[in-house]
Amino acid sequence: MSVRIKVFCKIDGNDIPLVTTGTSPFLGAGQFGLKAYEWRERFLNNTNAMVEILEAAYEAGARGIEAVPLGNIMEAARIMVETHNDYVITASSAPGRHKDSIIELINSGAELIFLHGMVSDSRGKKIQKLLEIISSNGVIPGIATHEPLPTIRYCMENSLNVKAFLIPFNSKGMMMGNARELVDLVDNTKQYSFIGMKTLGAGRITPKEAFEYISQHNICSISVGMISTQQAEESTRIALELLKK
Repeated sequence: MSVRIKVFCKIDGNDIPLVTTGTSPFLGAGQFGLKAYEWRERFLNNTNAMVEILEAAYEAGARGIEAVPLGNIMEAARIMVETHNDYVITASSAPGRHKDSIIELINSGAELIFLHGMVSDSRGKKIQKLLEIISSNGVIPGIATHEPLPTIRYCMENSLNVKAFLIPFNSKGMMMGNARELVDLVDNTKQYSFIGMKTLGAGRITPKEAFEYISQHNICSISVGMISTQQAEESTRIALELLKK
């Protein structure tokens, strides 16, 4: 008898994938060093190359994408939604055009939209207005941050309408700021959902170590960047085995 693996969690009453395919490698994010340019050239404007990764991850149980509306990423996400009736778009606003990109993401059917860290970490009045655009359209409002401790505390102190935080979270404390304080805050804060990114530490942490660590903390979902079908299948499978709590 086969055992059905849990692939969704609940955030604000909605089914959100336990594992989403992250798009940092597609964007060629700086944390990938010398590989960043190569991966950006391979993926960002190549819809088929991205869909191949998304399909492999989907088959292993990753039922969504953590998108940014740049290059052909949203086209790849659209194809997945059209071909899989349980595929979920979560996304972050695009740097430099936050309001317009939020509208684009709402129109694409995104169920959870994070403000990108470039605006969230400014911790200014603009955040509240952008969150209102998201929530008033029936979408879960979230904050992505590269400075998690001060940004989470800012949102809490100002009672901002945030349901979820997308934060760096990994076993080596990379890109987390004061990792000990952040872990304590996350594990003792129950009014928000926390989604982990940079969980593999830009390739410096094995999936088993990474997801075993995540499973011990108050992280309800993870976003994992992948650059090959083999990696997508392996990372997703290991993550779901360890996160089925």
